[in-house]
Amino acid sequence: MVDQELKKAILQTIKYSDHFHFPLTLTELHQRLIGYRISKSSLSASLNSLIKSNLLSQKNNYYFLPQKSTLVKRRGLYARLSIPLYTYAQSLLPTLTRISSVRGIFLTGSLAMSNTDGHDDIDLMIITASGKLWTTRLLLTVYTTLLGLRRTRNASNIMGKLCLNLYLTTSSLTIPISKRSIYSAYELIQIVPLYDPHNLHAQLLTSNPWVNDYLPNYPMPKSTTHQISFMQYPMYEKLFYHFQYLYMKPRITREYITLDAAFFHPNDPAPKV
Repeated sequence: MVDQELKKAILQTIKYSDHFHFPLTLTELHQRLIGYRISKSSLSASLNSLIKSNLLSQKNNYYFLPQKSTLVKRRGLYARLSIPLYTYAQSLLPTLTRISSVRGIFLTGSLAMSNTDGHDDIDLMIITASGKLWTTRLLLTVYTTLLGLRRTRNASNIMGKLCLNLYLTTSSLTIPISKRSIYSAYELIQIVPLYDPHNLHAQLLTSNPWVNDYLPNYPMPKSTTHQISFMQYPMYEKLFYHFQYLYMKPRITREYITLDAAFFHPNDPAPKV
């Protein structure tokens, strides 16, 4: 018989994934299991018990809710349809990295999971040099807009358009407390490095150990000691920050905006799941 807390954690994790129409393998389910530490072998035995109780179903090594077997075929199809979009995103790196203060570019959202129909936009996390977030954002916004690469407000065709919805700096890799949730924990472990010459991916994960509070089975990289740096902002950086903040202010809802971080994705699906 499956422990009730474990049963709740498994079903919560599967239902969360079902929100994105995404069945999970055993390894994925183990790493993404919400709030319950367990070995993979013990989890496998519990899953078999839940399948026998008709609370879960399994097909081709994927787990999902009953009556959702079509998601397995969908996942394979969407993985194939995502390839051209992923290849296109990679092709844009020489253009995006012409901005010298760009230190890392990471794929987020559905394309990072190879879970698109090939007609989606491309969500990117940009990590900038310390103290140059708003200078970098201004240059990238103008540059990608002029080139027709950026998704604009009320655009009718979003296919392949860049959505630059998250900015951090090399000195501000820790996600602020107000933005921590199951959703942001998943987003962090799912990001795909596109441009990462400074190994910021590992630093990003080690800077956010709180992820294991939500996902205790996820294998976080071993923490390394980082030198504490004191932020210094050039005068033009402060001016660019205030200029862009004033421009965005009338439309700000749940966005999180500081000198060192900018989260422009106000929709968190976690409360809906």
